[in-house]
Amino acid sequence: MFDGLETTVVAADAPVMEFEFRLKLRVECPAALWQAAARHCASHIDASMDDIVELIGPQEDPSIADCLMALALPARIAGCTMTNVSIDAEGALARRDDG
Repeated sequence: MFDGLETTVVAADAPVMEFEFRLKLRVECPAALWQAAARHCASHIDASMDDIVELIGPQEDPSIADCLMALALPARIAGCTMTNVSIDAEGALARRDDG
């Protein structure tokens, strides 16, 4: 998809720009999400299963927001500083209860 991209070096005095990136997801299988987040955490941090459960909740009752954060957020994006991160779980729960 992104084959042939070239690396560009930008001067340090280039103007700073801020962007907001939105991603809307429907979680259809919390168990599969938890398993993916647990595998991701295990492969990227030196953590025991107890540490992973503390981070993303137990498989039987996963913290959906924490699982999504673990999978979606990169450790770092070159040339960028992450200034804000949030998940609108409240709105998602309200819409689910209404429907």
